[in-house]
Amino acid sequence: MFRLAPLRARLSTRVLSAASTRTLMTVRRPFLAQRSAAMPLLQSTPVWNGMKTNIYGAQQLRTMFIQTETTPNQDSLKFIPGTAVMPDSSTAEFLDARNAMSSPLAKKLFQIDGVRGVFFGPDFVTITKDQDAIWQLMKPDIYSAIMDFFASGQPIINEDSDGAGLHNDTMINEDDSEVVQMIKELLDTRIRPSIQDDGGDIEYRGFVDGVVKLKLKGACRTCDSSTVTLKNGIENMLMHYIPEVTAVEQAFDAEDEVSQLEFEKLERRLYNQ
Repeated sequence: MFRLAPLRARLSTRVLSAASTRTLMTVRRPFLAQRSAAMPLLQSTPVWNGMKTNIYGAQQLRTMFIQTETTPNQDSLKFIPGTAVMPDSSTAEFLDARNAMSSPLAKKLFQIDGVRGVFFGPDFVTITKDQDAIWQLMKPDIYSAIMDFFASGQPIINEDSDGAGLHNDTMINEDDSEVVQMIKELLDTRIRPSIQDDGGDIEYRGFVDGVVKLKLKGACRTCDSSTVTLKNGIENMLMHYIPEVTAVEQAFDAEDEVSQLEFEKLERRLYNQ
């Protein structure tokens, strides 16, 4: 692991202040204001999590309070179990049941009708549903799946999965240039916390010819405001504090590009009808 103290000292000379946080937050406020009044921003749901015996031999209910938070993406909800989800601040994303085989919890969540994507953050789980699915019908099964998993004591990612789905992209390596180190430090300390507050995340994919490549994940992946967040929030901040950065672009995997092409074809067919 590369030492971060000298890096933070260099970043501090570029006047990293509370203004940087405000830059990103100004992008988020309009989306937060659009959240439905019918769905509270924060809900706490006590979920039965087995029995325990007190010193007098009487059995007592043991509960887990699972909080839910809305996100700017109406098809994504953030579930907070009140305990650590991923180790070492890493994240993991699963986009289908086949990909979820490496995680007992993700596998169980994909067995619920309407679940389209699962994202694990340090202390939360973001569920993305199909557009026609109804949260009120899905929530009881989601609560049950999360409760059963944490009661089982199983690892969040199977030990024999070779780290499938795990990401720790902002770890600074010894061969990283000074600019790349500063980009990773800014992403990790200033930008990522705000993105994760909305149930999403960003993954660093590279820095080439002044362009930073980032992949949006979790609730941000399918959010209508993702482009605004990427350009008006992240790009402005990186360009302001790191002059070597000239642009920020979204990175797509092969399956993402295929999905986008199919979506554009469908749009054209509907337009021509």
